[in-house]
Amino acid sequence: MSSSGVNQLTTIIKRLEAATSRLEDLAVLNGQASSSGSVQNPGGNAMPVPPPPPPPPAPPAAAPQMTAVPPVVAAYDERIVDGRLKTFVESTKSFAAPVVVEQVLLVDSAFKNLRTVILAAATCAKPDPKAFSSLLEPLSKDVTGVLRVPEANRKERVWFNHLQIVAEGAPSVGWVETVHIPKPGPHIAQMKESSEFYTNKIIKEYKDKDTKHVEWARAWIALLEEQRKYVMEFHTTGLTWNPKGVPLNQFSSGGASASGSAPPPPPPPPPAVAAPAASTGGAAAVFAELNRGEDVTKGLRKVDKSEMTHKNPNLRASSVVPATNNGGGSVKRPTKPSKPAALSGKKPSKFALEGNKWTVEYYENEPSLIVDNVEIGHVVYIYGCKNTTIQVKGKVNAINLANCTKTSILCESVISVVSVTNSPSFALQITGAAPTIQIDSTDSGQVYLSKECLGVEITTAKCSSINVSLPVEGEEDGVFVERAVPEMLRTTISKGKLVTTIVEHSG
Repeated sequence: MSSSGVNQLTTIIKRLEAATSRLEDLAVLNGQASSSGSVQNPGGNAMPVPPPPPPPPAPPAAAPQMTAVPPVVAAYDERIVDGRLKTFVESTKSFAAPVVVEQVLLVDSAFKNLRTVILAAATCAKPDPKAFSSLLEPLSKDVTGVLRVPEANRKERVWFNHLQIVAEGAPSVGWVETVHIPKPGPHIAQMKESSEFYTNKIIKEYKDKDTKHVEWARAWIALLEEQRKYVMEFHTTGLTWNPKGVPLNQFSSGGASASGSAPPPPPPPPPAVAAPAASTGGAAAVFAELNRGEDVTKGLRKVDKSEMTHKNPNLRASSVVPATNNGGGSVKRPTKPSKPAALSGKKPSKFALEGNKWTVEYYENEPSLIVDNVEIGHVVYIYGCKNTTIQVKGKVNAINLANCTKTSILCESVISVVSVTNSPSFALQITGAAPTIQIDSTDSGQVYLSKECLGVEITTAKCSSINVSLPVEGEEDGVFVERAVPEMLRTTISKGKLVTTIVEHSG
């Protein structure tokens, strides 16, 4: 080996020895640091060991989850969604036409959206009207869709009564709107009575032909009755909100079901910047104005003598104060909030001849509606009218008056029957002849008969304050004597049978 190679090897060995020595020094220093908390620098002074980094922050605690469905929602699931509603929907799918199935699926959606509203009330604090209106939008759309189906299928003869029975009862889900419906139970009962009119038609038509139709109609009435019972038990005075619940904007209906728990609510939003007191509204603004004391009247305009009603009789008679412009601009009067049309059950009026049936529906405050050009085979059907007078000119087969209020009928002759159902404060005058008058579930009514109609048979059920005016013999036309239909009956037992007689009153 040459001398240069030897020198290189020697240099490498020295470097390895130096590196080994440095590693040994570092090991010693680490041992000292672990035992005394400090190290020695080359000058012999102790060096403090830097503190260890702080541990990472603990993850935030998980928000509490809803461990069970609220009892009020669980009862709704058991009695409505998984009970009567499921039975009714399955019965519809088993035999009904596609148009009926389509309408019933909208009903199914409406009751399930109603469940969402009940769940929101059980878990949320009472919201402002605007937020509550947004919550009701899906429910309103479903009810609107249900009501439009029979309107779009007026020519459907086989299934029209089926469509109508559902349309009459669907607005019952509107009981959640407590502002306009302060008594939910009676509201549902009224919708149920409206449906029963068509239910009786279906039962009469199909009881001897196909019992599926009868069972289906009764299943719908049972659903409405179960809803009424549920509301009377849990929501007697209306929808009840949770005073300790979360805000409605944090509500999510995706998790709470009969078999699972709801997901935790999202974290609350960051606190909003407080608005100046002048921009607040509602009761807070009223109290703020009252606390101003005498200053509260500084912004009021002085009323001119020409605008004072007690000094101007003409102005008081017109009840109108002329507008003035003193630089303040016109003042817009507050408008009364209107009830959503979808939940009120309000429908457009209709006057039409369809086949052999005259339809007069949903007229209000009409002093004279005339049905003329009638034929012997025609039937006049009057429904949902209020404070209206209908005149039928000519002889018809039958006249049906149902679910009307303060409605009057003037007719000539009827071949079969004049039927009055659930129509309080009605008036009926027959100038010709009619064999039968049937009055059912109606209070306060007047019936005026002609001399040709004295052989009529009048049947009443669940009625009160029904009076019949008879023409006075020997007097001119238009002179009547009034007789009351008996309301009190006496029942005795004779030979194992019930014998019922009328209680007569004298004096």
